[in-house]
Amino acid sequence: MLLNELIIKTTFLKMNYKYCIKEKMLALTVEEYKKIRKELPKAIGKTIRTFDRYCTLRADEFADIPAQDLDIIASFLGCSANDLKNYSITGTQIHHKVIRQR
Repeated sequence: MLLNELIIKTTFLKMNYKYCIKEKMLALTVEEYKKIRKELPKAIGKTIRTFDRYCTLRADEFADIPAQDLDIIASFLGCSANDLKNYSITGTQIHHKVIRQR
């Protein structure tokens, strides 16, 4: 593993992001990164600011990326939507979200 990759992984583990979108993007070449950074927000129909927000959602935040958007992001990055998730869901958490939204 390259030193740069190790630093990136360590940084993201400390930040505890809900999704590893930024980590996957930083592993790309500069050309690929710029291309995806420009095209991906358009593909999901969101602004660049919203896409940046998706990349930096923290694990303890209530917000989520819509499933359709997550699938599109995953296809651009060549992985599955589950590969982008840095968390797992339990029945208790689902129940809590349902009650909270009412």
